[in-house]
Amino acid sequence: MHEETLAERRKHPRYEHAGLLVTVARPGIAGFLRVNPRGRCLDFCLAGLQFGSDQAFNPGEQVVLDLNVADIQLSELNGVVVTSTPENTGTWCTGIRFCFDDRRMQRPLITRSLLQIEDKLRSAAIYPHTDRQAPQSLDSGPARQRYSRHQ
Repeated sequence: MHEETLAERRKHPRYEHAGLLVTVARPGIAGFLRVNPRGRCLDFCLAGLQFGSDQAFNPGEQVVLDLNVADIQLSELNGVVVTSTPENTGTWCTGIRFCFDDRRMQRPLITRSLLQIEDKLRSAAIYPHTDRQAPQSLDSGPARQRYSRHQ
């Protein structure tokens, strides 16, 4: 029998975080009773994401996510924990699947924003230098100085 690898089962490519900020919370009263972890996004795809934190999550546990990258902000995305594995550093690596069966998650704005995030992360992977350096303005710097000398 042919065994599929994880990469063969994936429907969407994964992208490194490239500046994607993620805030993780437990929904309802559980979010108030426990301190919500600070999460650092490890990778992202249209179906979900993976983050690292100092707390373990249980597979099947519901979470609420806020995503922020560049000028795109998404709040209160519903997700479910798929995996949560300990790392050697004492932190946890947690995989989240977005819950698109939830009515709120089916709004066109959510889909469009997730596609925009994917596009930004894909562009950052292809052109990594563009994220780190802002384009130089003609109003200052060497380009402006050269232009001024020729007037």
